[in-house]
Amino acid sequence: MPPSTDGITRVRVRPLAFDLGSGAPAGSPGAYEVTWDSTQAGRCHQVYVNGQLAGVTARPQDRRLAVLGPVGRGGGLSLVCVEVVAVDAADRRTDFSADLTGFSPACGPRVLLAWEAGLYLGEDLESFDIFADGRTGTVDYSQPINEAPLPAAMPGAPPWGFGCGGYGVGGYGLSAAIYEWIIDGLEPGTWRLAVVARDAAGNRLATAAEVTADVAPVPRPVGNFRVASYSAASRMATLAWEPSPDV
Repeated sequence: MPPSTDGITRVRVRPLAFDLGSGAPAGSPGAYEVTWDSTQAGRCHQVYVNGQLAGVTARPQDRRLAVLGPVGRGGGLSLVCVEVVAVDAADRRTDFSADLTGFSPACGPRVLLAWEAGLYLGEDLESFDIFADGRTGTVDYSQPINEAPLPAAMPGAPPWGFGCGGYGVGGYGLSAAIYEWIIDGLEPGTWRLAVVARDAAGNRLATAAEVTADVAPVPRPVGNFRVASYSAASRMATLAWEPSPDV
């Protein structure tokens, strides 16, 4: 079975240690305790930190793991993305970071566009272009936001989706092909995006398909994270922080 996040809830991340003697604000040394709930019985769990495999549970019943990770790209209060996925025991050491979509090194929201080639397109379909409105409400078709045309089929390969659907059920041949493209780093707000199909000469083959996407900002992290009190007798620390203004 492929890695899955189904049934994984209540993921919690806590720093493992604090510097209580330097007089400086307490911070994580780069080690974290990650806990979670999971209904994935019989499967092991992997923890990824900022898109990189950081640890693997030893037993399927484990719901706690200590991992190493950066304090944050911009210091102790920067965002650190932690993801927990369930995998088969045989795959517990396999790195699935290429399949994860929750973290992007280029910080910013991501939008996934998906579309069908469409029954109206023939064998002259060559590529697609993506256009955006820059949050103005009107798509600017003068310049696509993709650096190069998105090919409709790989050279020398049969049309994507060939044979899919069958008679009377969905598309067939090239019209059944499904395409996806990810846009990184969009500013928060409402965007209008469009997909344009073209032939080999660059001519538009059909009316552009437009869609609206509401892009939410990445929440700002908590502030003034500190140790409010510490009991040497019980070795218990009380933590305090200011909540994120976006949560």
